[in-house]
Amino acid sequence: MRATFSRLLRATPVRALRPTAPRFQAPKKSAFSIPPELYPLYAACLVVCVSAVYFSWKKLATDQTLRLGRTNPTFTEKLQEAINKEE
Repeated sequence: MRATFSRLLRATPVRALRPTAPRFQAPKKSAFSIPPELYPLYAACLVVCVSAVYFSWKKLATDQTLRLGRTNPTFTEKLQEAINKEE
């Protein structure tokens, strides 16, 4: 690029205005779109997950024979066990 006389006399440089890139002008697409064909699959998975949580919670809440943790025996229980063992 050759420097011309008029360019040398300008106090401020003139910037060339460039059009914006087409990708900035295009409307933004959503991050992802869910195909309508998969709606029944999502509904079935939701039903399975909800029923699994419901029945597991029901089992854990109502089953008296299920031992979820170790229970420490009290002194009287151990004493009764020792007395019954001797008899």
